[in-house]
Amino acid sequence: MRNAVLLGLLALSGPVLAGDKLISYLPTWKDEASIAKAGERLPQLSHGILSFVEVNEAGEAFIPAGTRAGAKVWQAQFTAAKKVNPDFTCMWAIGGWTGSKNIAKTARTEAGRAKLIASSIAIMRDWQCGGLDLDWEHPVTGGDFAADASPADLQNWVSLLREFRTALDAAGKADKRKYVLTAAVPALNGGWVLQGYDLKGALPSLDWVNLMAYDYAGGWSKTTTLQAALHPVPGDPDGQVLAISKAIDYYKSQGAKPEQLVLGVPFYGRALGNVAPGPKGDGLAQPMSGPGLKNAGGDGSFAYAELGNYLGKEGWKLYRSKEAGNAPYLYNAASKDLLTYDDPESLAEKVKFVKAQKLGGVMIWEITQDDAQHTLFDALRKANGK
Repeated sequence: MRNAVLLGLLALSGPVLAGDKLISYLPTWKDEASIAKAGERLPQLSHGILSFVEVNEAGEAFIPAGTRAGAKVWQAQFTAAKKVNPDFTCMWAIGGWTGSKNIAKTARTEAGRAKLIASSIAIMRDWQCGGLDLDWEHPVTGGDFAADASPADLQNWVSLLREFRTALDAAGKADKRKYVLTAAVPALNGGWVLQGYDLKGALPSLDWVNLMAYDYAGGWSKTTTLQAALHPVPGDPDGQVLAISKAIDYYKSQGAKPEQLVLGVPFYGRALGNVAPGPKGDGLAQPMSGPGLKNAGGDGSFAYAELGNYLGKEGWKLYRSKEAGNAPYLYNAASKDLLTYDDPESLAEKVKFVKAQKLGGVMIWEITQDDAQHTLFDALRKANGK
């Protein structure tokens, strides 16, 4: 009963933020408790994107067996959310970094694309969702599956989206509803990865683009920078490419309407390793190598919920880059680790930017990484006066 009352109160201020969309990807591999906790905020979303549908060698979309149970848990949360907010819409994402295998090969032929499209729409309908998000990472450059990539991907990405658009419109006509088509694309000011995306060719087919405005820094970096910088980081040699404001200018130059751009924000951070303090003693814009937090294992990524293990603890000093968007970062001179992440203050700056630029809204990767108090999610809404 308490949860039902809470959901009702949360919904009073409406589900949307900064533009007309507040979206989160919804990881199907998470445990039931994590999904249930995140579910408290689902009624305040406009869209929840289940992640991910993958593609088999025959070119058919499928939900991996290991994540189907998690997807079913999300589905139960949708039922509760829609009672509070009938406009809440679920979608399915196709691909992802580790799930884009076989997309390039399938997209090479019209028959292959038709099979992928038909099977994806079948899943969407079966789950009573309202659209599809193509998260092919990445055409031409290949991402985690470089062996499958080719220059032909540039046109095949556009063809796949155009044919998805036609098929979704036909399905919508038959079902008497509107099905949306979106794509997840890196938020960069040109650069190597974006050479695989013909934005001018694809944008007319898309309702909006979910801009992946994060992972500007990681264990692969040579110079420390901020992983989701709103503006160029002073001293970063790639700062003009790795900055949200510059990326928005680039997308507009490719024909994107402002309302077609939804800004992604991370609910996780990245730890950078072997970072010398530099002349300012803060480690920013300094040479680095490999991920940080080596004792924790993994690739250096951490959920915002884990930030309390470091913030305010011995050896860690908090800094903030006003120039890059009031963005926080922690530096530990003894371990030579730098942690880059977003917090309520930096998210407030991003909401201001979304409003000023008249963008379509905000997307979260991803809602289960927030802390138990929903600090980042509620900060987004507060910044928007909700």
